[in-house]
Amino acid sequence: MADSVALQITLLQTTDLHGALRGYDYLADKPTATGGLARIATLIHQCRNEHPNTLLFDCGDMLQGSIACDLIARQELDHGGENPVIAAMNSLNYDAATPGNHDFDYGADFLFDTIATARFPFLCCNLHRTGSGLITGPPAFAPHRILERRFRDTKGAMHDLRIGVTGCLPPQTLEWDHHLAAEFLVRDMVSAVRDEVATMRSAGCDLVVILAHSGLENSSRAGAENAILPLAGLEGVDAVLGGHTHTRFPGPVGFTHPAIDGESGLVHGTPVVMGGFWGSHLGAIDLTLEPGAGAGWRVQRAASRLIPVAEPASTRPAAESCGILSITRPAHEATLARIREPVGETRAPLHSFFSLFANDAALQLVARAQAGFLREAICGTDLADLPLLSAAAPYKTGRRSGVDHYTHVPPGPLTLRSLADLYLYPNPFCALRITGAGLRHWLEHSASLFSRLDPGDPAPQPLLREAFPGYKFDVICGVSYEIDLSQTARFDSNSMVSDARATRIRNLRWNGQRVSDGMEFLVATNAFRAHGIGFPPEQGYDPTPEIVFESPIWTRDILRRHVATHGPLDTKIRPIWSFTPLGGVRTTVATSPDARAYLDDPHLPPVKDLGDTPDGFMQLCLTI
Repeated sequence: MADSVALQITLLQTTDLHGALRGYDYLADKPTATGGLARIATLIHQCRNEHPNTLLFDCGDMLQGSIACDLIARQELDHGGENPVIAAMNSLNYDAATPGNHDFDYGADFLFDTIATARFPFLCCNLHRTGSGLITGPPAFAPHRILERRFRDTKGAMHDLRIGVTGCLPPQTLEWDHHLAAEFLVRDMVSAVRDEVATMRSAGCDLVVILAHSGLENSSRAGAENAILPLAGLEGVDAVLGGHTHTRFPGPVGFTHPAIDGESGLVHGTPVVMGGFWGSHLGAIDLTLEPGAGAGWRVQRAASRLIPVAEPASTRPAAESCGILSITRPAHEATLARIREPVGETRAPLHSFFSLFANDAALQLVARAQAGFLREAICGTDLADLPLLSAAAPYKTGRRSGVDHYTHVPPGPLTLRSLADLYLYPNPFCALRITGAGLRHWLEHSASLFSRLDPGDPAPQPLLREAFPGYKFDVICGVSYEIDLSQTARFDSNSMVSDARATRIRNLRWNGQRVSDGMEFLVATNAFRAHGIGFPPEQGYDPTPEIVFESPIWTRDILRRHVATHGPLDTKIRPIWSFTPLGGVRTTVATSPDARAYLDDPHLPPVKDLGDTPDGFMQLCLTI
């Protein structure tokens, strides 16, 4: 082996950038050292200097996710022409990318117009245009690309390699962005990739790389949203680059599986990498290739690694690339001017520090704005006779997104930045007609956020299920209810029914009256939730909710109008929900240290400050 010829190749990856081009938090209106493509660019340049045989890929969700992205999509920002995300990626000479589900949030036309200036291919093998009858239409993107690259071996000789690359995205994309369903069809990722791998191998590729906008879960079921486990097991696949779930790999995955080696980053023996989100990490897969038995090359060794923009113990993150800063400066400066525009005033603080365990003003403000908009829209129609409810969820609740990821709007002027902080996503408005049984099922899904508590255990118990996202915790205003945490959860962390008989919701009432299964309600919400993004509403009861009103107007715009016409706001918190008392059970939950200023909030359960955790969160002990 010492005298054998070998090629050492490094695959670099970004994923889930969500428009984070610079180290700047527009919602807090301050610089941040936690990520951004400008810092990732510095790491890319360093890796290319150290590893000359390098390829660079992106795994999707790059065009949506910041207020700057929203303003660009709505043509409300003068950013100098080309989309700054694509301009920055062009400058870094990406080799290929795959789209993510959120890249469709502004519509397919916007996506295809935006990537038309990309100097690298966007690849996806499982999304097709609709055809006629039973005939599937053509691929929406190029299903694969064979990259021809010349690399230097360990002895200095040059070799031509054929690298086959394909991409895929979750089949649920058409549910989450329902307006796409009339134009596109989507296949299961695993079967589509299997076919594409066979095509690339038959074309004589030396190396096959999968760009999957998908994560790791302990399942290989067909049509899964997170399919890296079966994708890595496909014959002929040399490397899988993933994302979507905002997790990092190599590293802990929250479950055990014999095929997963979280330390080396191997899944079924195939190297896998997932580089976090918002430019927190550069993913890297190091491959050693040796000549095959016949022609071509084969992987002899492989390992994955993550390169953070800032080491946990370091106060000096990677420097920001001057090139990326220059490219993004027009959009950055225009965004700062827009987010600082005043739109209203609040006399009370609005924050999400306690949103996952107590009633709070920020959620109720959004719910009131939605309800007011819907009340006007249905005035004079038959829908006006139905009891009107409004659902809102907290989008910034710390946890794996970090200690700075909370909404915090202090008393005083409200700006466009404040509204984006209160309502993070560009969600269109929607309304559902729902039965009492459906309403209870919806609330059971929200209540599945929490761990089951043992009333007989005197030790503090974790309040939240780590894998259940906070943005799925809908609070439904207009009714009152309790959540009994001594009972099991109905849903698992993937929003699938795990125990159809589980019942945590107690004392569900509307206007003082117990809600029966046959009662009907009108619920103001957003299009993503109405079309099933938070949980499959058809699971567990019949009939399913009926979408009775849709509007292209974003909820954030509805909130802006409400703030402008009802200010200055003096938001009073209403008692919507509470935990069923469990005789003094103690439970622990983490939040921002900035929440210490509000621990005297009378709407909190009995709470004790346990101090800060090593990763900077404030640990609280709640008594239930």
